[in-house]
Amino acid sequence: MLLCGSLALAQQPVPAPPAAKPDTTSPAAKSDSTKPAPDAAARDSTRSAVDSLTAAQRAAADSIKAPLARAELPIERGGRWHWSGEALRAAGAVTLADLLARIPGATSIRANWIPAAQYIAWNGDAGRVRVFVDGVELDAIDPRNGAALDLATVPMWQMEDASVERAPGELRVHLRTWRVERVTPYTRTDITTGSENTNLYRGYFGKRLRSGGVVQLAAQQSNTTSPRSGGDGTSLQVFGRLGWAWRRLSVDGVWNRAGVDRAATIRWPLDAGRTNANGSPAFKGALTSAYARVAWGDPDLAARPWVQLLAASQSIAENSKVSETTTQTIPGAAPKDTVDSASSRLQYVLSAGASRWGVTGSVTGRLRAFNGRTMFSPALRLAYDWRWVSLAAFAETKGADSTRRMDLSARVAPWRWLQVAGAYGSYKPDDAASGPSFTASRLEVSSTWFGVTLTGGMLTRGNTTLAPLTTLDSTLTRVGSGEAKGLIVALRGPLYKDIGVDVSAMRWDGSGAYRPQMEVHSALVLNSSWLSRFPRNNFHVLAMGTYTHRTPMFFPTPGGQVGETAGTIDIIGARLEFRIESGTVFFHAENTVGKAYETAPGYLMPRRLQYYGLRWEFWN
Repeated sequence: MLLCGSLALAQQPVPAPPAAKPDTTSPAAKSDSTKPAPDAAARDSTRSAVDSLTAAQRAAADSIKAPLARAELPIERGGRWHWSGEALRAAGAVTLADLLARIPGATSIRANWIPAAQYIAWNGDAGRVRVFVDGVELDAIDPRNGAALDLATVPMWQMEDASVERAPGELRVHLRTWRVERVTPYTRTDITTGSENTNLYRGYFGKRLRSGGVVQLAAQQSNTTSPRSGGDGTSLQVFGRLGWAWRRLSVDGVWNRAGVDRAATIRWPLDAGRTNANGSPAFKGALTSAYARVAWGDPDLAARPWVQLLAASQSIAENSKVSETTTQTIPGAAPKDTVDSASSRLQYVLSAGASRWGVTGSVTGRLRAFNGRTMFSPALRLAYDWRWVSLAAFAETKGADSTRRMDLSARVAPWRWLQVAGAYGSYKPDDAASGPSFTASRLEVSSTWFGVTLTGGMLTRGNTTLAPLTTLDSTLTRVGSGEAKGLIVALRGPLYKDIGVDVSAMRWDGSGAYRPQMEVHSALVLNSSWLSRFPRNNFHVLAMGTYTHRTPMFFPTPGGQVGETAGTIDIIGARLEFRIESGTVFFHAENTVGKAYETAPGYLMPRRLQYYGLRWEFWN
């Protein structure tokens, strides 16, 4: 490529520089000794012309085309739970469950490492976590999971933006897929290896065409081996995008397929006297999602209207071959599958919005088609920002779980050192099987001094029912949960120069189903680019020590309790990353003391988990 560019440059005549008029007013012009020799001056002029022409050619070769459309991305004021670009990749999250686990009120529940089933219970309810990818909601269409979405199936590796709405009664996660804007080809490679025989490889390629077209391809291959506890497996995921954009008009199509081969997870592997019949079953199949989109405008540009139309599909197909004889003779094997081997759903989304005089609004119509039925879900979103006041409202009817919901939130910052935020939500299921109506609220007060922010607050949730995690145990069922109240405490900010602290804790008035009474996440962080020594920002270091504490919680069945998780969780971890130019070397360690622990009864998590590798991106 460089050789071709040099030949092309050699074939073009170098324009002669314009004749310069002598400056008779300068002292240099009055002294013959300060004038360069004629040959040297000619060489300098020629070199300047060549350098100028080369810069122009480079600018043309690396021109930026009109961006492809992106979905609306609600961001909580302050940006605490928003990750973008390298910040998302440096968050240390291999899966979406890893990313959400540090939010106060979110409890991570998982059967094992990367391939195993993973859930987040928001205030104790895993059915109140919703995920949107480019504006398309990922519904829990796998009948094995009930009303809860298995977050192990949500692709994180192809995202460029992630934002979380902490509504009092539900957690809404908004993700945007990776895009490219430059004509110069973009390439990125991720390589990860570590304990549990973990190997993960990713490759990305993206390029914009001169006509405004776009071609993007990416793939991820991963595998783990856990002979002691199971839940291991392999996965090959492929992502592709074709599209075209011109000025404010954008058309694109996205296709994503994840082939999964996951082994059954063995329950209570250290207790030979207990049965493993209700462990998480094996799964071999494919999850496919795709959408086509036509859009005008960009939701992130203020004072300009925008509109988007999407047609999407989501499907899951299983070809697991587990015999009934196998489940009877091999402890820990998956039970015989009793659900449909395939499920699919269509979704059509029309959304539009605008911003004016500090008011931002959008409307969304979402039509689902599945099993010969249709379901229309209209939604309205409003927000207002003026100096030290922020207001927001969200309303939706007939969601995927037939719930009518309304959320109101406000934030007041009368002084730079004080902020008061509150939120209230009302949720009314139309289907009696989804439980009774309930309300939830949250109040937080934050004070900032010398860059360190201390936050205290409380959260209340009314009587409701909790979605069962049937993938972890087929006997789990929806159960009622009484009114709950909790306290939130957080401390975040710099302690000395680039060394900071990030601590958050959630304490409920008592332990409940899928909800520990106490959960603490803390980290001591060194995050520095040392710009005084590396002013070009071509070096960065991130060093972090983490500590997680969680009290036991129980998983209920119709006859009582499956049992509490064994003991209190106290996990120490560490992360270290070095970035040089566009390459990042990282090392992560979890459970460094090797403590045996579980986040769901009987599912033993890996001991001394370590993984390390390289992230490298470049423009060809």
